[in-house]
Amino acid sequence: MKKNLFQKHLSITISTLLFTSTALLADDVEKIDSVTIIGNESSNYLSKEKLSLNRTNINIEDTAKSIQVFNEDFIQDAQIQNIEDIIKMSSNTVYTGDTDGKSTNISMRGFSGVPILIDGLILTNKIAHPEVFNLQSVEVQKGPDSLQYGQSSPGGLVNLVTKKPVKENFTKIEFAVNDNPSFSPKLDIGGSINEDKSLYYRLISVFEHDKGWTNSNTDTNKIFIAPSISYDINDNNTFTFVSEYTKEKTPTGFGSNINSKGEFVASLEHVTSHPDEEYEKTQKVLGFDLDSSFNLWNSNLRYRYTNFVRDYGDVYLPLFYNEATNEVTRFSADQRGEFEEHALQYSLNKEFTIFGKKNNLSLGADYNKAYSKGTSRIALSSLSNINLANPTYEDKIKSIDEFSSVRDMSSDKTYVKSWGMFLQDNIDLTDNLIFNTGLRYSESKPQNGKKSDALTPSFGLVYKITPQTSVYTNYSESFTPNSKLDKSNNILDPEEGKGYELGIKQKLFNDNFNLTAALFSIEKVNIALSDDSTIDTNDYVASGKQTSKGLEIDLVGQITDNWSLVASYGYTKTENKDNNNLELRNIPSHTANIFTTYNLSSFNLPNFYVGGGARYLGSRYADDANTIKLDSSIIYNATVGYKKSNWKVNLSIQNLTDEEYVDGSASGSTSDTRVYVGTPRTIMANISYSF
Repeated sequence: MKKNLFQKHLSITISTLLFTSTALLADDVEKIDSVTIIGNESSNYLSKEKLSLNRTNINIEDTAKSIQVFNEDFIQDAQIQNIEDIIKMSSNTVYTGDTDGKSTNISMRGFSGVPILIDGLILTNKIAHPEVFNLQSVEVQKGPDSLQYGQSSPGGLVNLVTKKPVKENFTKIEFAVNDNPSFSPKLDIGGSINEDKSLYYRLISVFEHDKGWTNSNTDTNKIFIAPSISYDINDNNTFTFVSEYTKEKTPTGFGSNINSKGEFVASLEHVTSHPDEEYEKTQKVLGFDLDSSFNLWNSNLRYRYTNFVRDYGDVYLPLFYNEATNEVTRFSADQRGEFEEHALQYSLNKEFTIFGKKNNLSLGADYNKAYSKGTSRIALSSLSNINLANPTYEDKIKSIDEFSSVRDMSSDKTYVKSWGMFLQDNIDLTDNLIFNTGLRYSESKPQNGKKSDALTPSFGLVYKITPQTSVYTNYSESFTPNSKLDKSNNILDPEEGKGYELGIKQKLFNDNFNLTAALFSIEKVNIALSDDSTIDTNDYVASGKQTSKGLEIDLVGQITDNWSLVASYGYTKTENKDNNNLELRNIPSHTANIFTTYNLSSFNLPNFYVGGGARYLGSRYADDANTIKLDSSIIYNATVGYKKSNWKVNLSIQNLTDEEYVDGSASGSTSDTRVYVGTPRTIMANISYSF
């Protein structure tokens, strides 16, 4: 690792920051309620903000769904660097890798393919690890639900809420380092431009330089900038322009390998490709929101344009692993992807009374057109082996053009067009009983393919036993278009998810703490399987079936004025009905998470806090045949910090015991034992000043 020399300097720097912070701190400044940057010394992880995930504007307690919100206080205190580390704090949720840097893969309640929305919009192609510093909160909704957002996983969906313009002037300067080594200066600035505060803005900017913890010779360098501006047209209408620019260069990351016993076969530092490889990503986002709000109705119109380019250049791609020789066979290739996307969404909510019953009626429509173009060439004669335990790399990366036999697998620019519309009503049947019902029609069509469409209903009941206690139940459906064809050359019916859920929501500790518990049963059908009635291996039938059942508990909030906590436990039992009821790959039966902080005011240290956490990841299978089993793991974190008015200092250790563990396997095949591994022990320090 590239840590030894830097650790000495880092420890000196951290010690200096912690022991001299008292002298550096200025007097208290006035707190701004609308900006959480200059907040209280004690954190509260219970979000009080309006839920962005729900296009109906219904409160969480009135929704017949299990929903968790992770706010900025939690993200900052836990020193979370990647969105997957936030998302997997929710029960029955696991991160399974990033497809070699191409996507963030989340499985929930046993099912993969969980979509990650940004500000309530589904974007098909986007950067794998979006900037956490730009997030206000992360929202997680469980269960199959295509009602409001279209195609989805039966497990649920995630929404990333980005920071928006604010009217009160503020500036936050932050500097973060870790022992890789890395450093990252960050800036968050916003406020009003004119006297009546009708024109206001926000600017988020991050630069990151990271040496990394593997034996790659390529450093991570990232520039991120996100300017946005809002204009209050009048008392009822606000127009917001948003934009983002990300340019990032990282090492390639094709994971590591395990043997048939689920054990690592080499040091996790060793890359399986070549240390000089570079992976470049550039993403540009432009868009707007038009929000209208009146006494009994409101609406929102959103549009985003995304341009995303990812370029591996010349790489050595791992093909398969030979356990007898402990060697990985690789081949040379070059890969580049170019993506464009237009996403448009409109939502309208109207409150009215009919037959003495209060109704919250919602209707919405959305449209998406996603273009893609891929350049991919592989050298058929370039196979080479590398010993993982003692790798000897080539002197330089050989260009694909230097090989005599090259297969061009590039694709022309094509698009997929999809649209949908939904109608939903939330009816107060009595003062304590709420009925949720809705129906959506969705359609998806590739440029050179046949369309898929689906009708997806959703029903739910919420009964408020007391103002603090409610029970709920729901039935909902999801769909995902199939890309496979049957023997008549017709596209298969979409995959469908059907789920039942029964749960309870409880407010505790003066309504500063929420508990959500649920039982669920989900069935996924129309999974593409090879058609045994024909000799053509490219013919499929939509007859596959998978199931998931389980329970979960999620806790979040403030137990006392000094003690805050986020915790969860989940149990999932999965079965692949077409594969002898075997368990689904990458899905543990048990997961558990906890992160807590305690302000030391009772010890006459009101500006200091300590905290820590642990994540339990149960044993699970790395292959579809359930022959390679991964051991369970516990990953510990610890943190200590100082907060006073406009200063904040934090020191944390992630993966305290340096546990070696697998996030997820890259393939369900026993011949490809490539896995994505968890980050080793990392020491991080962060200091910020807000004014």
